[in-house]
Amino acid sequence: MTANNDKTLLIVLPYGIGWKSIINEKNLEILTNSGLKIILLCEPNMINSTNPDVVIKTLKKIPRTKSEIAIGLLRNYVFADTSKPHSETLEIKISELDNSHPILSLIRKSIGKLFAKSTIVKNILAQFDSALFNNSEYDELFADYNPDFIFVTYPFSFYTYPILRHARKSQIPILGYVPSWDNLTSKWEVPVKLNKLLVWNNIMKEEAINFLDYSDECVSITGVPQFDIHSNDSLIVDRKKFIKDLHGDENKKILLYATGTAQLSDSEPFIVKMIYDMIRNNKFDHPCQLLLRVHPRRSLSDFKDLFDKPDVIIQTPGKESKEFKDSGYVWKSDFTDYSTLSNTLYHADVMINVASTITIESCLFDTPVVNIGFDADLDLDFNRSVKRHFQYSHYLDIVESNGVKIANSEQELGEFINRYLNDPALESAGRNLIVDNQCSFRDGKSSERLLRYIIDFTKEYSV
Repeated sequence: MTANNDKTLLIVLPYGIGWKSIINEKNLEILTNSGLKIILLCEPNMINSTNPDVVIKTLKKIPRTKSEIAIGLLRNYVFADTSKPHSETLEIKISELDNSHPILSLIRKSIGKLFAKSTIVKNILAQFDSALFNNSEYDELFADYNPDFIFVTYPFSFYTYPILRHARKSQIPILGYVPSWDNLTSKWEVPVKLNKLLVWNNIMKEEAINFLDYSDECVSITGVPQFDIHSNDSLIVDRKKFIKDLHGDENKKILLYATGTAQLSDSEPFIVKMIYDMIRNNKFDHPCQLLLRVHPRRSLSDFKDLFDKPDVIIQTPGKESKEFKDSGYVWKSDFTDYSTLSNTLYHADVMINVASTITIESCLFDTPVVNIGFDADLDLDFNRSVKRHFQYSHYLDIVESNGVKIANSEQELGEFINRYLNDPALESAGRNLIVDNQCSFRDGKSSERLLRYIIDFTKEYSV
């Protein structure tokens, strides 16, 4: 391998708010100490750096053209191959598109299925993509800094496409990190194939190989860098102090409800009110209080009916901010907020959510989890129902682990919560299996592994 002294790495960070645990001043210093010069392309105010070898530039959030959307629909819908492994999510999304695009649906069913496995069709679509979309918006940046490598933290973002296309045209090696367990099966296939991918676990590696046609040697497992903080036992405070800081009641059990985005479920405000009513009506064997933790992309106004109610604690993931509103974020988090999350998951007696990543985080602390598998009293189509989430490819491992309980009715919700309040050790083996399958490592060093893979990539592709 060649040393990478005086080589330039372009880091593309389309959504920066949740990345301070990985792309921060300390880790940038590790990269520059390896001999790299860093160009960080990100949202304004995402990070400040005094490192002389780091240049921060603003990412341009360029909307896709109608032609790009059309090519994307052809690639990911009309000619989608649903026979591949891990395609359960794809089949659900195709069903949604069938309903909303009847003409394209007819083309897909009559022609698309016949050529879904055709490499010729894939190559033609790739050539169309190269010919039609030059994406000159970053010509000046590439001319000024001449990056030798590109590391993209979320390659499935449409905002990264212009950079990826420019890299392909200039033959610049690209390393991508897949930041969430659902990305490989739920997002549109990126128009540019990356040289290498970094993923959380072996499940995601198999998805990249079987679903996106990457080779085994091109996919490496880092663990989950975002979860490293949960391995820091020194951040955990005693329960009495934690509850006191929340202005809660130390004599009551904590029922933690972690909301998703508004798009995740239409019924969450009704479910949360349902749990609150159970508490107030003494439906549980132990006195309880509701700790409502709001998603970073969720407004508190959706739950205004619970403001100032007894036995309700509302927790926001940071301070309200408009800095990242273009990315949909309502709240801006810092290290203290991440530490608060660790303590919240550790001290919660039962954690309740629909079907989100926080399920895995709760399992790291062996905290019992109840998933919401019904829509309260709403009559929703499957494409809007929470039931769809439990058929998505990425969540099937959770369902099959026997580590969580999925409540399919109000009665089951109350029963499962009460069951865990009385015996929190139930399903502990399943929760442990979820952590093994999804996190790969529990050593708190996934961020270090990611940095090492980045540095190794730059050495491997140095010329």
